[in-house]
Amino acid sequence: MIEMETPDVSLHQIARKAGLTAPLVKYYFGSKEGLLVALVERDTARSLAQLDGLRAMQIDPVSKLRIHIQGIVRTYSRHPYLPGLLNQLLRGGHSKSSERIKLSFVTPLIEAQREIIEEGIASGDFRPLNPDALYFIIIGACQYLLSTRIAFANVIDGVGTVEFEQEFVSTAADVLLNGLRALPAESPT
Repeated sequence: MIEMETPDVSLHQIARKAGLTAPLVKYYFGSKEGLLVALVERDTARSLAQLDGLRAMQIDPVSKLRIHIQGIVRTYSRHPYLPGLLNQLLRGGHSKSSERIKLSFVTPLIEAQREIIEEGIASGDFRPLNPDALYFIIIGACQYLLSTRIAFANVIDGVGTVEFEQEFVSTAADVLLNGLRALPAESPT
């Protein structure tokens, strides 16, 4: 999927690359979809563990959100096929695989981000806004950067490099956090 820059690969291509046969892969995973779900769970397990650690940290919501954004970019950078693969698997709506991905990854991610935003609103660090709408802004920005980095490599210098990803995290966090910050209360005149 990384080499072909798409999650749309055949089971035979996957098996051939692994030095196995498609029936052997089916034996262990039940189907191509079963293999892909196992891949998502493997590739997101570390991120979810880190997210649980972040939620438990006794730091301000602004720092938590900045670390969270860094984690999303790091995860998608480490596994560039993940955004497309997640979208592909979730398109199944109410299939067993789709429900499994929602329960194991998407829901915990949404809940953690919602918790961070609500904590920031309660503390007065963030202005009141819809945390669920913000989820799409944050995830969408991170997914777009990493799903288009090859296409934009010849247009924007440095896209796809570690340095650009770090600059992206810094810029995205600054834009988001400055847009989220509660405005200072006006003093009576």
